[in-house]
Amino acid sequence: MSLRIARFKKKSEDWVVSHVHKFIAKQSGHEVDFKIDWDSFGDLEDNEDFFKRGLNHTVLESNIRNLCRDDLGKEAFKGMVTDILMQHTDSEDPEEIGYTLKDGTLTFITNQKKRIYGSLKVMEAKLEKVF
Repeated sequence: MSLRIARFKKKSEDWVVSHVHKFIAKQSGHEVDFKIDWDSFGDLEDNEDFFKRGLNHTVLESNIRNLCRDDLGKEAFKGMVTDILMQHTDSEDPEEIGYTLKDGTLTFITNQKKRIYGSLKVMEAKLEKVF
């Protein structure tokens, strides 16, 4: 791994810890681990645009805020989620963009390289469906 990629990963992980993790804890009232599946991103070396933009968590944050808008959503989140995993897919098919929930891991699947995150309302429905 090049130094450039190592720095990008470190910067991204630091942002998750300092901002995204705190946001999710505040919205849900529940502390969870947040991990990035770097292996799912494949080779990052020649993706200049991705390095400039970085990772996007906006859809995830908005969807969690909406899910946890009341005590029922917060209780569901707290009772079912122990950690969140951000995973990349090279697919551009909207059906492959979304969420899974298995064994306490809420996986957020998007195409970060091509900025395909799904629309807020569609992704919101996909998140609620896994609960």
